[in-house]
Amino acid sequence: MENKELVNARAKRLKDFFAENKIECFEIVETKDENNATIFRSKIQIKGQILPFAVLIDNSVYSMLQVQIVSGLVKGEAFTKIAPYLNEFNNNYRVFKFVVTPEGDLLLNACLVTEDSTFNPALVNAIIGECAKFLEVEYAGIMAKIWGETKEVQ
Repeated sequence: MENKELVNARAKRLKDFFAENKIECFEIVETKDENNATIFRSKIQIKGQILPFAVLIDNSVYSMLQVQIVSGLVKGEAFTKIAPYLNEFNNNYRVFKFVVTPEGDLLLNACLVTEDSTFNPALVNAIIGECAKFLEVEYAGIMAKIWGETKEVQ
């Protein structure tokens, strides 16, 4: 029961932070699964594109920010060609990690340790801001690489 209380406390603190700061762009989904996850879903506009993102808080000590950069484009040979480019980002940026799902989705993840006593909603919000700044700078290059690589595969 203690873990459930921690999750509820952290999710409540994030909800309260968003309310206090008039941040109203999140759909909040409280799951009833074994992880007791609360998902804060939203969208971020980068270079005219709308990218879905979410913050996930569950009964672990980790909270995850995840942005879906593309859906279904990074598969097979395209993945093989773009992997070194993504690994370079993974090696150079500590807070962000790029992941390609088996379905070919390209995700940008940020994982934060968020135990109850140290949970800081302002830090979560700051990481969202850093993610937006990073994507404003790097998104066009990422997409150029993806489109260039996927056009050869199709």
